Amino acid sequence: MGTIHRQTANAVSSPWSYPTVPLTDYRTDASAGITKQVLIGPTEGTSDFIVRYFTVPPGGNSALDQHEHQHGVVITHGTGKVLLGEQWHDVGPGDAVFIGSQEVHQLAASGTAPLGFICVIPRSAENDVCVVIDDHG
Repeated sequence: MGTIHRQTANAVSSPWSYPTVPLTDYRTDASAGITKQVLIGPTEGTSDFIVRYFTVPPGGNSALDQHEHQHGVVITHGTGKVLLGEQWHDVGPGDAVFIGSQEVHQLAASGTAPLGFICVIPRSAENDVCVVIDDHG
């Protein structure tokens, strides 16, 4: 049976809020304060994909890494930059980003508000090994 997790914050506010979904800390090899919520995943019975919502605090960044699975990312709030391979790109609300398999990547919040984004990965990627990059560039 299907599931609905309602976003309860004002649609234009940042960050969004999903009170029925557990809020978890992001990995320890990234900036402090990043949060992750699995909106649609194993708990809901998915077999093909996982939909996650992340918030990155102002000035923060995700881990610099690469792994086997692809990502589909849609920026919902804030402004930031995304590293794809060797090049940084500015991103903002509504921008959609494809991150390829084994592509070095990182997301960083560059504004005064948190950067919020939806990230879709294959269900098979749930246990993929991430290679953390210590020094890039």
